[in-house]
Amino acid sequence: MSAAMDVHVESQGRSGPPRGQITLDSVLAAAWRSRWLMIACVAVCTALAATAAFVMKPKYRAEVVIIPVKADDARAALSGMVGQLGGLASLAGLALPSGGNKDEYLQYLSSNNFTGRFIEDEMLLPVLFEDQWDASKNRWTVEAPEDVPTIADGVRMFDRSIRSVQEDRRTGIVKLTVVWTDRDLAARWANLMVERVNRDLRQRAIDEARASIKYLNEELAKTNVVELRAAIYRLLENQIKSVMLASVREQYAFKVIDQAIVPDADDFVRPKRFVMVLLGAAFGGMFGLMIVLWRLRRAPQ
Repeated sequence: MSAAMDVHVESQGRSGPPRGQITLDSVLAAAWRSRWLMIACVAVCTALAATAAFVMKPKYRAEVVIIPVKADDARAALSGMVGQLGGLASLAGLALPSGGNKDEYLQYLSSNNFTGRFIEDEMLLPVLFEDQWDASKNRWTVEAPEDVPTIADGVRMFDRSIRSVQEDRRTGIVKLTVVWTDRDLAARWANLMVERVNRDLRQRAIDEARASIKYLNEELAKTNVVELRAAIYRLLENQIKSVMLASVREQYAFKVIDQAIVPDADDFVRPKRFVMVLLGAAFGGMFGLMIVLWRLRRAPQ
């Protein structure tokens, strides 16, 4: 009887895994038996990924390197007079303008207002939404008026996927990057946006200075106090300097260190073709393995 029990125990030890349990050995064996299926899945998914990678429109990156310009000498001198002339200025109701502000310049560069006017001036909506634009008929292809792309739609697209502004806080250097399917347009937009920002902020400074000059002249005509008139004359002098310097300085807010250049035809940032092909092969292998596991579970034990 003891011998019979030993035989029974030995037979239990030699038995395979419990019924319905899938082991690594069984999976590897099933994968080897279905190796041609696995190879086919990998080949098909790799081919599909490669096709998509080469069919997708490449996107190019153009980058212009700039640095915010510090306050000019006239504004700096004017701000420095606040301590000396602040009392007289407040007595006359004068507002002393401040110097340049790099945070203000950067905010303006990324502002919705500036971006919207840039899109409108350059008539970019048909370019940004070319799949909804019929160039031959010069009209939108969408039926409903509410589906026609608007300036707000273009601004959102610029903010999300076309333009980015990055500042190195340590050096103060700013990189304006434009990513687009047309490499010539990408470089043109990047350079033109910096040019437009400089032009807009320069004109705004000139307008503000001229408004101050007008106001100061009005205040000058109202007072006969010698000290106050002398202070107003000095303020006028600095405002005139501000107009002069802003008029002759084209790079008013940002100094261009390195202009954007047109990327080479094969120098695109998206799609990452090699990565897409690798991911396609990996997905094909996983898909083939899932089929093998499904078959293994359904196979009779």
